[in-house]
Amino acid sequence: MTNWDEGRKEYRKGVEAVTGESGWTLGKIITRVVLPITALCVVIGSLAYGLGWVGEAADVAREQHGPRASLKKYEWFVDQATYIDKMDADVKLYRQRVADTTTQYELTHGKDRATWPPTAQMQYGEDYKQAKDDLLAIISQRNNLVREYNAQSEKFNWSGYDTTSGPKPRYDELALAP
Repeated sequence: MTNWDEGRKEYRKGVEAVTGESGWTLGKIITRVVLPITALCVVIGSLAYGLGWVGEAADVAREQHGPRASLKKYEWFVDQATYIDKMDADVKLYRQRVADTTTQYELTHGKDRATWPPTAQMQYGEDYKQAKDDLLAIISQRNNLVREYNAQSEKFNWSGYDTTSGPKPRYDELALAP
């Protein structure tokens, strides 16, 4: 063997050692570094995602049932109940107005409407219609408030703040109005 052959063999051993070692090192890097880091990222990401759900649920609970939201919802129910009570009083007043319209014309012109002058009959018809329309408008407004009150009291996140057993709409008042 010549020096040249020995040098060549040495060189090939060196190249094989380097290429074999580098291939082994790349596999080692992938299995011992990249895969564990990837697995760790997946685990941390999953935990963060799960905790995000828990955190969001806590935020929603605080927004819907926190002290500020609770006070606001309770006050809304109290205000609505007060408005409904006011509308109930208004309905009584407007019913009385309808009755007073008839009474006023009967006192002035007599009970028999056929004997009233045509202008009085016409004016009575207009006044009575206006009083009745106003009554029906107040009843309708009251029933709208009641529907809104009852709709809110049915909601899961509002039901705990209801201040009454829920006022009932009075649809019969529309038909029974004088």
